[in-house]
Amino acid sequence: MNDEARARIAANDKLLKALITLLAIKDPDLLDELDLIFTIAGDEDSPIGEADRRTRDHLRKELEMIRTLASKALETAH
Repeated sequence: MNDEARARIAANDKLLKALITLLAIKDPDLLDELDLIFTIAGDEDSPIGEADRRTRDHLRKELEMIRTLASKALETAH
């Protein structure tokens, strides 16, 4: 993978996190609903739920980081 591809992937990752954070600020239940979707999809052998342990761990950490960021943003706004 070249540097351009790495930079594009990193930028997309940050943009998606920012978008999910913004949506979570607007809808505080969003992250719980995302957790539920991944749980249901995993139970039903859906492609969105298919993931190895490392992927699930990473996803859980990412969602927790977004949850913390959204919570701090809401506290700052009020």
